Amino acid sequence: MSNSMKRLILICLALLLPLVLRGQDTDFGARISAGVDYKIVKGLHINLEEELRLEDMFQSVDRLQTTLGLSWKPLSFLKLGAGYIMINPFKDGEMQDMRHRLYADVTASWKVGDFTLSWRERLQYTHRTGTFNVYQNTPDAFALKSRVGVKYRVSKDFKPSLSFEVRTALNDPWGSAGTTTQVTASGKTYYPYTHEGYTHMYINRYRLNLGCEWNITKHHSLEPYVLVDSCSDYEIDTNSDGTRLFSAAYEDSINIIAGIGYVYSF
Repeated sequence: MSNSMKRLILICLALLLPLVLRGQDTDFGARISAGVDYKIVKGLHINLEEELRLEDMFQSVDRLQTTLGLSWKPLSFLKLGAGYIMINPFKDGEMQDMRHRLYADVTASWKVGDFTLSWRERLQYTHRTGTFNVYQNTPDAFALKSRVGVKYRVSKDFKPSLSFEVRTALNDPWGSAGTTTQVTASGKTYYPYTHEGYTHMYINRYRLNLGCEWNITKHHSLEPYVLVDSCSDYEIDTNSDGTRLFSAAYEDSINIIAGIGYVYSF
C-alpha cells in the first residue's frame, strides 16, 4: 500500500471518529443497487438504477427508488447532470405514498498526479403525494447538496475515494408559538401556533463517504462504500390545522450505512 493511500485512510478515520463519538442515536443500514450506463456519444451518457435501502440494523425496508439520469461532459473538467427519481418509502412494512424527485447538478474535477479532486453542487426538488400534515412537512421541498471529494488511482481498474457532503434544506416549515401553554382534554400540553410558511433554511445533514470504484471487466463494475450521516432535522409536531404546537426541536442522529452498487456499462 502506498504512502498516499495510507494518508487517505488515516484522514478518513480522523473524520469519522468525532461523528461517532457525539453520543447521538445511531442507526445502521444498508443499500444495494444495480444499474446500467449507456454511452450515447462521447461525453453523453444515460443511466438507470434501482436501489433498495434497509434500516433498523438491516431489519426493515426504508425505501425502494428508481433513478433515470442523464450526464454530459462539455469539457474535460466539467460534467452536467439531471434526472428523475421515483421514491417508494416504507413504514412498518407497508409501502407509503410515492414521492417524486427532480435534480440537476454540476461537477468540476481536477487531476493532480494520481489524485482527482472534485466539487459538486446539486439542487433537488421533491414532491410529496398523499395525505399528510402540511404544517409539519413541506409538500414541495427544495434542498442543496454540496460535495467535495478526492479519488486516488491505485490502478486503472481500482480507485478508492473519500468525499464530504453538506445538505441544506431550503424551504422547511416555520412558524411562531405563543408563550401561554394550554392543555387538551387528553392532557397533552400545547402552545398556540401560527404557521408562517416554508421559509426555514438550515443545514440538516453532514455526510462522509468512503468508497471505491472497481472495474471488474470492461462492462462490469462494483462500487462498495460506507456512509456516515450526521443528521439534525427540525421536527415540528402540530395538530392537523396548524393552530396548536406540541413540540418543535432539532432531532440529532447518526446513520452508518454500508452499501454496494453494481453497474453495467455499454
